[in-house]
Amino acid sequence: MKLLTCKIECEKVKKIIDNITCPIWICGGSGVVEGWLGSGTERGEPFKSQKGGNAMLEEIIRKWGGHEVSAMQVYTDLFGLGEGLIQRQDEEPGAFKSNPLGYWKNDGEQRGHRRILFDDTFEETLKEMQEADFSIMNGLTYFGKRNAAENASKMYAMIFDVDGITDETLNNFLSGAYVSEAYPVPNYVVLSGHNIHLYYRFEIPIALYPNIKLQLKELKYSLTGKMWNRYTSTEKKVQFQGINQGFRVIGGKTKIEGVRVRAFELNVHPFSLKELCQFVPEAKRVDETKQYREHKYTLEKAKQLFPIWYERRVLNKQLPGRWTDKRDLYDWWKLKIKESASYGHRYFAIMALAIYGIKCDIPKAEVEADAMEFIPFLDGLKPDAPFTEEDCKSALECFDEKYVTFPRADIEKITGIQIPQNKRNGRKQQQHIKMVNAMRIMKRDMLGEDEYKNNGRPDKAELVRQWRLEHPEGRKVECIKDTGLSKPTVYKWWD
Repeated sequence: MKLLTCKIECEKVKKIIDNITCPIWICGGSGVVEGWLGSGTERGEPFKSQKGGNAMLEEIIRKWGGHEVSAMQVYTDLFGLGEGLIQRQDEEPGAFKSNPLGYWKNDGEQRGHRRILFDDTFEETLKEMQEADFSIMNGLTYFGKRNAAENASKMYAMIFDVDGITDETLNNFLSGAYVSEAYPVPNYVVLSGHNIHLYYRFEIPIALYPNIKLQLKELKYSLTGKMWNRYTSTEKKVQFQGINQGFRVIGGKTKIEGVRVRAFELNVHPFSLKELCQFVPEAKRVDETKQYREHKYTLEKAKQLFPIWYERRVLNKQLPGRWTDKRDLYDWWKLKIKESASYGHRYFAIMALAIYGIKCDIPKAEVEADAMEFIPFLDGLKPDAPFTEEDCKSALECFDEKYVTFPRADIEKITGIQIPQNKRNGRKQQQHIKMVNAMRIMKRDMLGEDEYKNNGRPDKAELVRQWRLEHPEGRKVECIKDTGLSKPTVYKWWD
């Protein structure tokens, strides 16, 4: 049994439990075993109050010890405002500080607005965002003005979005967190209109080096899958979101007229990575000893060892070589949107369309036109929550070369659409290898096309590189099997 992250006195817990008729879950090593004590009310739409939203949800939070806090209280706690952690507006550069970024847009506007939130003018900028019709930010800080993943500097909080919330499902979640210790107790629960956001604040901000981003993404996916289940949400399809996802600002407007985003504090103790990782399988935990791996070579050394690469990538600033998928993949995804797209995943369906457009080398104008044609269909999935042209344009920002290696498994998770793995068209591995080798011989002897230099053995480093381009989520053991190379050779050229 894991220790409660939130250290609450036994009497307080007892008092809370006595005040609530709640489900009790027995937690085992692999998750939650169903055991039910409660009224068994029917699941339905969230209860709304005139005050703004989900009076029953607010009551549940308060009975579990939560109390409402202001937006500035939350953001001061998250980003350590006044402590010099983020940059001041007129601060001289050189301290390598980064800042939270916000985005807001009013109804009727063609384009939104991006804002850097500085330490000394944070509240002023926040008020501007709160009065917009739509405004978001997250728990990360960035270098520069763009909230692109590559500009992310530090993670101050990991935030989760859970849909399909009723008083019953929220009560289930908090019972699972406090009583069964199946989930971490959030520092803040935020009511954002139709759903909730769960905030988990880190005691020390996490530096977002490239490989730590991947580990944190896997951690967030795993926690999402654990916390979002049939007991905690009426929405069957889990919505997986990356660490760069934005959330409606606290104190800002929601989709419900007259309702503001409100925050409630439940847990005053910040988390360490180790504490948060205790709630997921070991394979999904962040390895703190591998948070950053330096490059093997300095740029000067790389210039000496790889002069062709240096000229192409550094001097000429050419993009790295990559595999281009067949157009069939792009057309297949358009069919999948029509067949399987669902509310809650509409934005990501178009985002994936843009990514497949890049992977398959489809002209940008064609991808944009195709995306716009999907707007009426996607809007019709839930007309009372419109999918707009602006939403579509925002998703199309992923038509960018940097997304060419975006993994299949991640597209499957964020879109909620199943994507089968390539199974070599039903052939067994040895049959597949023989067929590929036969095609290579035919191309060489009949068409005069030889992919190997000087008709000799292929360069082993190039073989590994090409295999990784074709299988961006592949593992070393799979590369060894497919290429026939030895384990030491694959390991040698893997990076």
